Amino acid sequence: MELDIQAICNKGLVRSNNEDAISVGGFFLRDESASLKVDTSQDGYFFLLVCDGMGGHDNGEEASEYALGALKEKLASREVSPDSFEDDFRRVAYGVSSELNGLAASRGQVRPMGCTLTGVVWYYGKTWLLNAGDSRTYRFRNGILRQLTTDDTDRGITGDPDASKLLHNCLGGGCRGHLAIEDIDDKLLEGDILLICSDGLCDMVPDEDIEEALSGGLGADDLLRMAYDGGGTDNISIIVATIGK
Repeated sequence: MELDIQAICNKGLVRSNNEDAISVGGFFLRDESASLKVDTSQDGYFFLLVCDGMGGHDNGEEASEYALGALKEKLASREVSPDSFEDDFRRVAYGVSSELNGLAASRGQVRPMGCTLTGVVWYYGKTWLLNAGDSRTYRFRNGILRQLTTDDTDRGITGDPDASKLLHNCLGGGCRGHLAIEDIDDKLLEGDILLICSDGLCDMVPDEDIEEALSGGLGADDLLRMAYDGGGTDNISIIVATIGK
């Protein structure tokens, strides 16, 4: 599968630092952007991941960088078997969460550092959707934007858009780090667009406006400007990946 990828990680207009982070096949992004084309079958695996350090907790920027670095290492070392990907990767995510919680405890953090995780991993012929928290992965097809992940928030459970958003799952942050994993081989077609983002985009820009932008051929830079226009009050991470043959 070929991917045409645009990725941006930006601190937004209000925050003084950037706690978001992106990993494009292991290439770490923060406060920068990248554009590239890749074949996901090369070397057997490839991944597009976004982490959002938890606001109001200590060292969110460290948590997101640590999580992406640890996951990259585990995938590269083949600690995750293609035959038992779900179980192995859940174990890895639990380990990363425990390591973050342990590091926070050793520092005496009252609000331990943590981060969300969302994205897609292509692993030896299979395609996997990952999620913990309220960052999101979408699929855009034939003019329709569909959220593939489910927000780990009270608002996500109740479905009430006016309810306060309380995150109840992440890596670190005092959580166990439960990771939702789904085989999405049958949910992706040539011409589809994957949008992977932190809530700095989806809290600032309604889904219908994102859908209209992608329908008009706009890309990651345009979505960043729309998040700015919406207030830009949070860090903003955006990956737009168009699927080829």
